[in-house]
Amino acid sequence: MSDSRPIEEQLQDLRRRADEDYLHPDGIREAGRHQLDLPELGLRVSVTRSRYPNRPDGIDQYAVTLSRPDLDRPPANEELVTVLSGAFGDAATRAVERSGGSSRIRMFRVPAGEEAHGIGQPGSATS
Repeated sequence: MSDSRPIEEQLQDLRRRADEDYLHPDGIREAGRHQLDLPELGLRVSVTRSRYPNRPDGIDQYAVTLSRPDLDRPPANEELVTVLSGAFGDAATRAVERSGGSSRIRMFRVPAGEEAHGIGQPGSATS
């Protein structure tokens, strides 16, 4: 059954699930990737929040992967803007693309934590 909520709400929920997993791990399983299929865009979005490198002094950030379920072609730039800004608000402008193992997948690191919660950031007091 597909989600009838607007794409932006679905993306913000995806980010919130990653935040919750990072801030309050349940201890039963390791924190990990949260995934969302967006049939309207033909995309699969995966988000994980962690420290990079994975140690106490690492930088708090999100790892975001965008792909197409059929892996027929990489996500277009317009789709990237829709997904990143929908999920991360103003912090999307600070997303850094990482090289992926496949030319059909696009991966990004996006700042998390206090430095990411600027004006208009979903989940901030100003949004």
